[in-house]
Amino acid sequence: MSKICAFFGPRDPPYSVALENRLEQTVRQLIAEGYDEFWCCEQGTFDWMARSLMLKLKKEFNYITICYICAYRCSESKLKWLAEHFDIIYPDEVAKCPPKSAILRRNRYIVENVDAVICYITYNSGGAYQAMQFAIRKGKIIINLY
Repeated sequence: MSKICAFFGPRDPPYSVALENRLEQTVRQLIAEGYDEFWCCEQGTFDWMARSLMLKLKKEFNYITICYICAYRCSESKLKWLAEHFDIIYPDEVAKCPPKSAILRRNRYIVENVDAVICYITYNSGGAYQAMQFAIRKGKIIINLY
């Protein structure tokens, strides 16, 4: 049975090599502990770092699965590119909700279906913070890199 980890972070955390290194060390540790599926999004810099790292690690750990969790319908060209690199999940409950609440619904879907969350939460507000709080209430493993 797969152990699944997702990533949540603010749109624009302060980028640093140290953060990238902590993120990589954390993911490598989870892989060593049997995590083999990683769920990524694309709302900001932290998501970009997570996706980039996972594509890099996929070359080393070819058995891991990387899923891209959609909040919105993608163009055909973007969908084609995504499908070349990720398994794509576009949950029905997200596809059917108003666009204004799509990210919140996607984040709830993610939390309900993963075992652990790696996050970079610096403020007590925002979507990533809300997702982390929901994950805490659901009893998920939380690894905050902040």
